[in-house]
Amino acid sequence: MLFFNLILKESLSPNQFYLLNCIEHGLSPASVNIHQDLRVLVSDGWLKPIEGGYTLQAKSTDMIGAIGSYFKFQKKRTAKVLLGNDFTTNIVSYRDLFPKGKLPSGKPARSNDKTIEANFRWFFENYTYTWDTILKATAHYIDEYEKKNYLYMRTAQYFICKANQDKSRDSELADYCSMIESGDFESTDNHFKENVV
Repeated sequence: MLFFNLILKESLSPNQFYLLNCIEHGLSPASVNIHQDLRVLVSDGWLKPIEGGYTLQAKSTDMIGAIGSYFKFQKKRTAKVLLGNDFTTNIVSYRDLFPKGKLPSGKPARSNDKTIEANFRWFFENYTYTWDTILKATAHYIDEYEKKNYLYMRTAQYFICKANQDKSRDSELADYCSMIESGDFESTDNHFKENVV
C-alpha cells in the first residue's frame, strides 16, 4: 500500500513506474501496452526521447532510488524501530484491555504477545496512528462490546488485522483510530480507570 501511495503522490501509475524501471535496467516490458504511458512520461518530464529509445531524467532516477531504498530499509526495520521503544509495554497494555477468558464465540479474547506483535508490525507498516490513539480506540471498542456481553467482538489479534479470503487484510482497529482522531465519538475512560497489574 505504501508503494502505491508513494507513486501516486508523484502522479505515476504502477505501469508507468514499471516502465521507468525497465528502461533503467534495459529490460523489455512484458504484458503492458507502453505507448500511451511513454507519451505521458515524456510530457511529464520523466523520460527524454533519444535516438533508438528513451533516457531517464533526473527525477526518474531519484524516484526509483528513493522507492528502492525505502523497501530495503523496510526489510531491516526491527520491532523497536517499527513499533517504538516501549512496544513490549504497549503490547501488554493493549492485550490487557481485552477481557480475560473466552468470548461468546468460544475463542480467547486475549491473544499471545508474539501474535499481537506480528499483527502490530503489519499495522504500523500500513498506518501511522500513535499508541495513545490505539489504546483509546481499543478501550472504546471494548466498552461498546462489554455492553453487549462481548457478543460478536473480535479477539485482540483480529481487532488489529484480519485476513480476508482474497488475501487482503482489513483493520477494525484502524477504523476506530480514525474515529478517535476525527472526534466521531467521545472517548471513554472505563478501561483507563482500572489498575492493570
